[in-house]
Amino acid sequence: MSTQDMVTVSVAVLVPVVTAAAGVVSLRAQDRRVHRSRAGRRRLAFEDATRQVAFATEWWKAKQLTAGTPEALQNPTAVANGWLDEASARVSAAEQAETDEESHVSVSRLLLFYRFHRRSAKAIRIGFYAALGFMTSVITVVMNDAESRKDVGFNVWILASSGILALFLRFWAVSADSPDQR
Repeated sequence: MSTQDMVTVSVAVLVPVVTAAAGVVSLRAQDRRVHRSRAGRRRLAFEDATRQVAFATEWWKAKQLTAGTPEALQNPTAVANGWLDEASARVSAAEQAETDEESHVSVSRLLLFYRFHRRSAKAIRIGFYAALGFMTSVITVVMNDAESRKDVGFNVWILASSGILALFLRFWAVSADSPDQR
């Protein structure tokens, strides 16, 4: 095998590997973004609950100062307890929503083998599979041309372009099905 043949075969093998690696990196970035937004929602829930408790405390003190009899404090006591229970429930819900599990990158996530909810994302996923199929057929053409010592420059360019297209379609399908788009 000549040097050009080695380069051709290397490129034919590296394009799908680089495509898969870019998919894995994008999954990790997506997981990090989701985790950070979960942490932000949790922090906001705690801040809101803290403000609610502070308000309930000050409101209760004001009611104690203005109430003339202990019987007049029964209704404000129930209201303040309701606010405190609501703040406690908000914090509990934020704690339960927080999951510190490290999500792993699986083949099913990488190849979009999970249920999509939006029709547009499903259509884009079909395009992603078509691009992967086309990339596979171009790999076999490149390998056959390298064996028969034909010029494979244009085929390598098509292979790289189909890899980029597959990555683009994958990212687009995931973003089209994200909860932010619903």
